[in-house]
Amino acid sequence: MNKIIENLWAKKRSDENGQFWLPLLIHLKDTKNVINFLYNHWISEGQKEILISDFDSEEDLQKFIKFIGFVHDIGKATPAFQTKKSYNCDKDLDDILIERIIREGVEEVSELKLSDANKSPHNIAGEALLEEFGCSEYIGAIIGGHHGKTTDDRQDLNIRYYTKNYRQDEKRKGSKNYNIWLKIQTKLFELALREAGYENKEELPNVIEQPQAVLLEGLLIMADWLASSETIQGDDGEIYPLFPLVDINVTYEDIDSEERFRNAINIWYREEVWNPENYYKIEDVYKKRWGYVPYDVQKIMSEAIEKSKHPNLVIIENTMGGGKTETALVAAEQLARKNKRNGVFWGLPTQVTANAMFSRVNSWLENISKEKQENFSIDLLHGKAKFNEEYRNLPQASEIMDEEESDGAVTVNSWFSGKKSILTKFTVGTIDNLLLMGLKQKHLFLRHFGFADKVVILDEVHAYDTYMSSYFFKALEWLGAYKVPVVILSATLPVEKREKIVRSYTNDEIEEKNVVPNKWQKNKNYPLLTIVDKGEIKQIDKFKKEKGYDIEVKRINIEDDAIIEKVIDDINTGGIAGIIVNTVKRAQKLAQLVPNDIPSIVLHSSFLAPERVRLEKELD
Repeated sequence: MNKIIENLWAKKRSDENGQFWLPLLIHLKDTKNVINFLYNHWISEGQKEILISDFDSEEDLQKFIKFIGFVHDIGKATPAFQTKKSYNCDKDLDDILIERIIREGVEEVSELKLSDANKSPHNIAGEALLEEFGCSEYIGAIIGGHHGKTTDDRQDLNIRYYTKNYRQDEKRKGSKNYNIWLKIQTKLFELALREAGYENKEELPNVIEQPQAVLLEGLLIMADWLASSETIQGDDGEIYPLFPLVDINVTYEDIDSEERFRNAINIWYREEVWNPENYYKIEDVYKKRWGYVPYDVQKIMSEAIEKSKHPNLVIIENTMGGGKTETALVAAEQLARKNKRNGVFWGLPTQVTANAMFSRVNSWLENISKEKQENFSIDLLHGKAKFNEEYRNLPQASEIMDEEESDGAVTVNSWFSGKKSILTKFTVGTIDNLLLMGLKQKHLFLRHFGFADKVVILDEVHAYDTYMSSYFFKALEWLGAYKVPVVILSATLPVEKREKIVRSYTNDEIEEKNVVPNKWQKNKNYPLLTIVDKGEIKQIDKFKKEKGYDIEVKRINIEDDAIIEKVIDDINTGGIAGIIVNTVKRAQKLAQLVPNDIPSIVLHSSFLAPERVRLEKELD
């Protein structure tokens, strides 16, 4: 039986360099080793605390993590999967692998014709097998969803309806092949228990709550993707091996799975874990990061956050130019330390504002990396990030790690691309990256997992329309469930929206103990700091009066040419005017009405990306 299992394949392909395969046992061990490494060295302590809450001890949690890592592809130990054709239909390769298990005792599998093989994809087959072996539906759902999508159906029925997909024969009694496949699958299940440290299946958990299940699913997906990555490309174009397929003539016994794992992780793991310092004086962190003493408002807000024991949600309301960005970055360091997180996401409404903020966050992170002499990766999350010059010029993590000495650098890690981008520890991007947390979609677990280890900073929250807000509040509920620290920034936040933010994040589990006499829901003082400190509401609104500005607002209803005439008249003695409209067509029309002797810039969304980037830079 062991020989049959050793000859089952997990991956296969052929190209001009030859024929290659990967034994299923090696992939299961790779994934178990990777998920165990990610738990111990990559996820934040804050995420661990959320996960441990469903288990009696960290040892029990770690056993379970290793178990799902190993057992996740047990559904590949089925006739439906083992008889699949290779991607490029290399019949010789397919026949070689089938012949190997025939020689070890699986008869007639080469003649097997399965009309409904697609009804039992390996992730669903894995879920069905675990439920057949007596695992709870919670465990089965994690295995069934490891390709990014779960189903509501009972998967144990899949074996009954499509028995040949699992056992080669529909007869349950007296069938040699049926019994052989059942023994193979049982043996793999028992091996998964032993590899994880369990003595029997009764030690597996029966219930896993939804937040913990989502994070475990995200962790498993990341581990599976990493263990399935054959190579990684460096900045120099060099290709480095991670978990490659092996030549068709290499056997399971020829592969040292532990050495294979160590080599891959040494290449992939290219950055340090961020552990924010505890500054005893707020002035020190502002001086170190930006070289200036904080404003009165910044100092009071930062000190109030520092005095809080368990600040989870911070809402900063202050004027434009009042230092909200720096206050938020200091808050990120404070909240990351207090909530044991090791990354930051900064979300903004538009690509333009995200590009501008990327430069400031990148500068802040460079300051930290130089101070600690450590390397940290950053990513810009929007559809036209590659046109951002500053982002494009950042070095690859592989390039920095190849240097014998590094004084600390901010890098881009090429492995964290596409759907994996949100896993990058430091990210700046458009708000849709967060809003998608509230939308049912494939690989949603990975998105939740990526956000759960970060401090989430959300800027210009007042700009969200009704449609965006519905997803925004749902995302806040999830962030609250994971106890993710959140910083909200706004210059003009309506009191109703502030209350909805607090109630969504806390799921209405709040204690209304204020440090100001006004009710927190209706407090209209400005500037204003609102802190949710482990369910207790605190507000700070006593600040020195800053010098203000007089702004005149007039409602006018005139034609476009009259608008241009009025603007020109208003700036005839000097000044700059900005005209903001709702449509590209109107922006273009107004631009045509500006006289040629008056310098002007027109910016709208219909420009080609390179030209738009150039105009944004000129405007900035």
